[in-house]
Parts: sequence; C-alpha cells; structure tokens
Amino acid sequence: MVHLLLLALLGSYTPENWRAYPSLDEVRCISSTGSDLYVAVPAGVCIFDHTRYRLLRTLTRADGIDGDVQLCAHNPSRGDVFITTEEHIYRYVPATSRVDELSAPFRHVSSIGIAADGAYFETDAGAFFRARNAADFTPVTKLPSDLNWYGARDTLEPRDFPFLTPYFVMDEQLLNHNITLVRPEKGDKRLFAAVENYGIVVYNVRSGFSEAHIRFGPSRAPVSRIARLDNRLWFIGGETAVSLDTSGDWQYFLTRPGDLSTGNFRLLFGSVTGLERDQGMSALLADSAGLLLGTNLGIYSLGPDNKLAQLLSLPRRVSGLLRLHDTLIFGTEQGLFLSTGDNKVLEYTDPYGATDWGVFDIARAGNGTAYFGSLGGIVSRTADGAWFRYVPPGFDLKEPVRQIAAAGTRVFMATGPSVTVLDTKDGSYTAIDATRGLQVPEISSLYADDRYLWIASPGLVTRLDYTKELR
Repeated sequence: MVHLLLLALLGSYTPENWRAYPSLDEVRCISSTGSDLYVAVPAGVCIFDHTRYRLLRTLTRADGIDGDVQLCAHNPSRGDVFITTEEHIYRYVPATSRVDELSAPFRHVSSIGIAADGAYFETDAGAFFRARNAADFTPVTKLPSDLNWYGARDTLEPRDFPFLTPYFVMDEQLLNHNITLVRPEKGDKRLFAAVENYGIVVYNVRSGFSEAHIRFGPSRAPVSRIARLDNRLWFIGGETAVSLDTSGDWQYFLTRPGDLSTGNFRLLFGSVTGLERDQGMSALLADSAGLLLGTNLGIYSLGPDNKLAQLLSLPRRVSGLLRLHDTLIFGTEQGLFLSTGDNKVLEYTDPYGATDWGVFDIARAGNGTAYFGSLGGIVSRTADGAWFRYVPPGFDLKEPVRQIAAAGTRVFMATGPSVTVLDTKDGSYTAIDATRGLQVPEISSLYADDRYLWIASPGLVTRLDYTKELR
C-alpha cells in the first residue's frame, strides 16, 4: 500500500530545509557503498559521506517511512537501498533522492541477502527474490550460499575480530559501552562497529586502530530543554546532557554525580546533577550573575564561584524564567509571578488575564520582547512594557502552549504535533506540520536562533532552516 502521507508531502515538503538528528544509541543495521554509509536506527536511516562521515541526510517519517526502521541494505545491482520497518518495505534511490514503498506479498522481513544479480528476502511468507531489473518479488525455495546478509541471518559478531578486544568502547567519563554489531565495508579495509548507547566507531582492519567516532544527536531520553549556554547549544533531558558547538561537534555529559566542566563554563557538576535527578530541570536562563535553574520545586542559582544556591522554594513546577532588571519573573501552571530582591513573591498579571490560568513556557526575543505560553495562545510584553495577546486561528482555547521559541519578529509555538509560527511584523500565522515535513508524535522543547528552529521530540532532534522555509 502506498503510504498516504507521501501524497500529502509532495506539495510542500522541502527536504533540503530540514536536518534530522536521531539517537544513535541503538544501531540496527549498517550498509556502505563506495561513497555513502547508511545507518538504520529506529527513527530513520542516516546517510553519511563515506570519507569524512559527515551527515548528509536522514530518511524519516517525513520522507514517507511508516514505523520504526529495522533494516537498510544497499543493492549494488540497481544502485538503490532497501529499507524495512515492521510491516513495510521501501526503496531509496540516491540518484533521485526518492523513497518509494514497494508492493510486496509479505509483511515482515527478517533478513535481506544481497547478490550480484539482485536481492533475497526472508519474510513471514517465505523466501523471495527481486532481480536487478524486475519490479516484482518472485518466491524461491532455495537460497544461494554466498549472499551478503543483513538482519537475522547476519552471523558476524564482534568476537570475529580479535582486535576489538575487550569488545567495548570507553567514553569520556570512563564508562564502558558494549559493541553490539559489526559490518565490514566492501574490500574489508574498514570495520564499522555499532556501540550501545554511544554511536559508531570506525576501525582500520589492517592496523586494528580506530579511525573515527560517529556521534551526534540526542540520547534516547526525551530532551526537556534546549538552551544556548557558553556559546554552545545544549539538549538536556534524562541522564545525558548533549552539547553542539559552533564547529558542529557533539559532546556528551552524563548528568550524574561528578565534576563536569565545558570549556570555561561549568554547566553540570556535583549538586547540580543531583538537582536534575531529584527535581528535574524545567527551565534554564543564562544570567549575568551565572545560571538560573528552574525545577519542579523551586529556583536555583549557579554563580561564578560554582556554588549552587536556592533562591526560592516553591510547591510547584517552574515552567519558565525571565530577568527584568532586578526582578526575576517566573511562570507556573498557577500563573505568572515575580520575585523582588527581598525574595518576596508577588503575582504578576497581564492586562488580558491570560497568564492567570497558567504560564507554560517563556521565551525572549533579541529586541527584549518576552513571550508567555498560556491557554489558547500567547501573550507578550515588549521591552517598554506594552502587552499584546495572540490567538492562533483554529487553536483550542483550552489547550496550553507549552513550548515557545522566539527570534527576530517570529514566534514559534508548539501546538500539538506541529509548530505554529507567528510573524509579529504583520500578524500572520504559518503552520509547520506533517505536510511540510514535521513528522513527530509530540514536541518536548523548541529553540530558535537567527536561522534555525530546533525541535526536540522523543529520540529525535530536528533542525529547520526557517529563513528558507518561511520566505
């Protein structure tokens, strides 16, 4: 059955405006060609340049792939790549950058065997063969003995390569990660080793030494907060904080007890990581005096002396932070509040009364305008104290706006599994949804800079070049 969503995507989905970074914690299959490396993870298939291992593209639900990806296998007889999910099989054609669902007499593929003249498939309905120039799958009763197998019939194990001893990889924090899957490239010059909760390590087969570590994107834990700190973009959630620096390099820091430093700025250490585990970080704000942290139970400050101090103890979750001169403003599901220098907490209301029913996120644009997520829309306060209210057309007035990002004149708000974009310059609204390429079950955090919108969802971080998408 042709994936119905693909028909909707043909009109407005522009792949070159999107970049998806799925978690590499669980690598299910690896296949390579002379120029590209294909890596199957549950959220999609990552395509890397074979020489420098740069991420070129990720094939996901946005490209019409329905369900979690199981296998990927390059088919040199046709120059395409087979991709399977639990009940579907697809063909990706690099020459046209298209993903097409194939009509097949089976539902589940357990193994794919590649031969010089085509591909063999072990399925729930038996074995099938698809020849180089054939469009159909032909049933077969016997399988050749010299197939290059992917999936259940792949018998290669890490212990087949003694130079991988002791069959695990140690990360920056001296934690061991088991090697779970290996795949040699054609010609056996290099070996690609999938490492659990880590990524992929590329080894030189002749020397036995590693040549590259392929790591990017979030861990499998949901990202609860995206923030720019210390000139890095941070994705925080679960037990791992992930940072992306200006060179495009990803770094990983376990949020457990221990002194973790990043350059000249300490983000997580000792009591701070304990705070994340015990109360959860629900808001972050880079402040002139250090770092402000909102949790499920209060507000804390991490000063330049690296000491953590509790500013306020609250019986409710802090959903956003804002510094207004000497006053600290914070949002909760009970409303908007401010704390003065003497630590008194006062309710802070807007002229529309919208924040009285809860504030679910706070974002601030470069011009000083602050935006507050409320029920049914957002309200804003400009740098000179003027208030405005915005209600997206058709949005349920009983639904809260829980994630906001702001850049320039644009405000991005999560509205279910889509993003509504408000341009305050002309008051127009634009929906970024499945028809434009946003294929996520939910959105856990948003962040915008002067070019990109970053969208966090379970096991996946997506980057949209909104300056091109919203022309």
